Amino acid sequence: MNKKVLIDKQALIDELMKIPGVGSNSDALETIKRFPSYEPQKPVMPKFFDDWAKQVLEKRDKFYAISLITRAGWGYGVDFELNYDRSPSGTKELLNWIVENEGDDYPNKKKATEALLYGYEVEKEPLYYVKLPVVYFNRWDLEAYLMKDDRGNITIADNNDFDDMKFTESEIKAIDEGYWPFAVPV
Repeated sequence: MNKKVLIDKQALIDELMKIPGVGSNSDALETIKRFPSYEPQKPVMPKFFDDWAKQVLEKRDKFYAISLITRAGWGYGVDFELNYDRSPSGTKELLNWIVENEGDDYPNKKKATEALLYGYEVEKEPLYYVKLPVVYFNRWDLEAYLMKDDRGNITIADNNDFDDMKFTESEIKAIDEGYWPFAVPV
């Protein structure tokens, strides 16, 4: 339980003690125990937001990053004064995401601002198996999958029961672009 929850619970105890009929501190504590502790969930943010936030926070503070987010879409991008050697197209995906659904009061602006203020988690990239076409070996039909061995080398395995067989899209394409058509979501 964090400090804020303890402070909130103590404030609740103090308020309950003012209510007639709550005779003792133990009655108040029993009442409070019935209330679940509230821990807000951190928003899940796209990887491109995380990359951008880390870059900004490396040079400036979170309030500068928030100012870039809040003015985005009003004639400004999110790369202003960020890095002189970075092209604006590098932040175009983030800008498009921030101003998406502008008619709904910019929900992604709010989400990004709250993420910078209260913390966030990074969206996990989807994982895939690379299931190769059926191999006929000794009159047996064997499924074949790409797999990383203990040394990180790519090998072929005959089942998909291992965590070493899960790859991200970028990992698959780094091995060989030709494997991407054989990718199957985990």
